[in-house]
Amino acid sequence: MRQILTITQDLTDDEVHQLTTILLFHLVEKCGGQVAFTDTDAKRILAALPTKMVHMRVSDDVTLRIVTRPPELQ
Repeated sequence: MRQILTITQDLTDDEVHQLTTILLFHLVEKCGGQVAFTDTDAKRILAALPTKMVHMRVSDDVTLRIVTRPPELQ
């Protein structure tokens, strides 16, 4: 299995949808069954999207982290 995945290049839309659903369920489950965020939180996240990206490492485990986009991807 590939070690590094770039969602836009390496995964199909169906794979992204399935992985997103699994990750969302896992996050909510780990947070005691509820995750809440405000309109302000959503606006802050949307404002950061041009300069941030999610880096995904896939092996026996899936690891996600938020990193600063390289200038060529901004």
